[in-house]
Order: sequence, then C-alpha cells, then structure tokens
Amino acid sequence: MNECSACCVDYFYNPDVRVYFSTVCDHRVCEPCITRLFQHGRTYPCPACGTSLRAEDFSEQPREVRQFESELKVRRQIFEIYCKTEEDFLSAEEYNDYLMQKEDTIFKLVNASSHEEVQETWRQIDRYRELNAEQILRVQRMHPRKKFQKILSIIEDEGSFSHRVNKEWGETGHDATAHSFQARYRSLLDNPPDDFHEPDMGNASPVAPQPLLGEHRPADLARQMNGGGQAPDVCLKKARHFFFADLSSATSRLVSTT
Repeated sequence: MNECSACCVDYFYNPDVRVYFSTVCDHRVCEPCITRLFQHGRTYPCPACGTSLRAEDFSEQPREVRQFESELKVRRQIFEIYCKTEEDFLSAEEYNDYLMQKEDTIFKLVNASSHEEVQETWRQIDRYRELNAEQILRVQRMHPRKKFQKILSIIEDEGSFSHRVNKEWGETGHDATAHSFQARYRSLLDNPPDDFHEPDMGNASPVAPQPLLGEHRPADLARQMNGGGQAPDVCLKKARHFFFADLSSATSRLVSTT
C-alpha cells in the first residue's frame, strides 16, 4: 500500500509517481499533491492529521528507515572514537564494561529527550577523545592498511572458490590469485597504502604480549620458534648439543643397569 493522504490514490503499482513521507507526522503525500498544496504558501496542514507542514518536511524514506540511518551514522562516529579492543584491557569484565559504556553513549544520542541531553553527551565524548587522542589517531592511521588487507583477503577467497568451481575434472592444484579479480582490481592492488609492508606494531596494546625482535627487524613466527629470534644456525647448534647430551646420558644409564 502506497496511498497518498491528500488525493487518496494508491500508487503502489505506479512507480513513476513518487510518494513522500512527512518527517513530522510520517503521513504519505504524493509529489503532485505536494506541488499543488504548497504552490501558494510555505506551510500547509497535513491532509491526514492537520499538523502544520512545510514543503521541505517531506522525505522519500519512511520513519523507520530515517531512524535506522540516523543511528547508523551515530554508530560510525562513536566507533571511530571508542576504538579500543579486547587486548587493551586486563580482563574480559573490563572490556565488557567498555562495550556497555559505548552502547549507552549511542543510546543517549539516538534516544535523547532534549537537545541539552545531546549536547551533554557530546561533551562527555569530547572529554574521552581528548584523553585518548593518541590511540584514536593511531587507529585512524591503520584504517587504510586494514581496508587493503580485507580487500586482499576477499580476492584470495573468491579466487580459491572460483578455481574450485571452474576447474576441469581431475585438475590438481590451484592458484587462488590467478583469477579475474586480479585483472579487475589491478589498479587498486598496484597501489597499496604506504605503510602496508611495514610491521603492524603501532596498534599493539601496552598490556598485550609484544612480538620478539630479531637483530634489525621484528621476528616472524619461524624466528620466534627457533630460539627467541636467534639465527637459524644457532638454533641447530643448540638442538644438536642437547640431543647428544640426552643420548649420552641415556646410554650411560643403560650401561650402568646392565
């Protein structure tokens, strides 16, 4: 049903005529009627309830959609400011309290009973932003890199799926990156963020375990597993030493028992 409250015509099967919603009372009025009703003045009573309306009080979206878009906009703003993660807290309880605080802030902004309440909530947000400005700036700098990593992950997943679906019967092996997405997004993939190849250490929490360092660069998983970032030959020497030590000890015990 998409009936105009002024001319009482249902335009559900006539998409060429746009029907608008009043942002004041949410009643429907078609575009021709809005033009007709407001051609002699700036205000006119709503045909359904008599509420005084202006021509600019009409929107193509119903109230539910407008409320959703408004809350979504607020959520994006708050999530950019309240951007701590679970690694920034010593316990799960503290992190849950932080999430509750974030949701309470969103609720106050979306369901405020007065303009003064909205202003007071934003003053609290500004104080939080000042106290956590360094971390917020660090997270904002990481956004381009995370977005690029997400795009790469999607391309790889799509490439793997595309190969499994389109490969010939009996074909073995696959190259997840060799698919149409590589050509389609070539310009994007050839221009990664400036810091994409740098180690991701700027967003690490001060209470989270830090990665071990090698001689001149952060140690990867292999370097961390081979003796705390030491050179591979040092790891092999240590393993050889302890292996022969244990073998000698076991041989001595075996000889003594016999």
